[in-house]
Amino acid sequence: MTGTDIGLHVADLYARTIYELAEQFKVVEELKDEMELLETLIAEEREFLHIMSSPQFSAEYKQSLLNKLFAGKISDLTLNFLLEVDRHNRMMYLPQMIEAFGEIWDARHGISIVELTLHENLDPAELANVTQAISKAMGKEVQLKLNVKPAIMGGAIIRYGESVIDNSIKNRLYHAVRTVMDSCKQIRIKDEVQYQ
Repeated sequence: MTGTDIGLHVADLYARTIYELAEQFKVVEELKDEMELLETLIAEEREFLHIMSSPQFSAEYKQSLLNKLFAGKISDLTLNFLLEVDRHNRMMYLPQMIEAFGEIWDARHGISIVELTLHENLDPAELANVTQAISKAMGKEVQLKLNVKPAIMGGAIIRYGESVIDNSIKNRLYHAVRTVMDSCKQIRIKDEVQYQ
């Protein structure tokens, strides 16, 4: 299992646990709002995650910091969740936990996440058109997660769950080169057989 796989597994486990607790206490929507608040905090205050993930700061300091930052500002359930994540030295996976929580919420509300990778960004109108086209093709509401990777050179990669459609120029070039190489090998083998 790679480090990424471990991170995803840990994130999924924690997200499912907190989601089930939120359902049990009937505070799913409140928790979703608080997860979005944490996501914003992590994006705006990069030092927060650095401090919380660093072994240079003591466990007592981190627990104290979490209490100072969040006590009385978020629910006890979310605060206890953060304290527990910290106790188990899993703060480095907090962004993935928040994302996994959101994916669980989307799935329970009938929203399918489709990941679209392009070589350049789309403007909001183009993004809305692509989202609408994919929703229509799938016959259900989708939420598009856009990734920009110039390395694919053009085309698109669409990922939904375990399914992947890779129509990138990079992928097409790779397959074209493989086809040419395989053809050359076959010609070489035929030539060798012919001259024996």
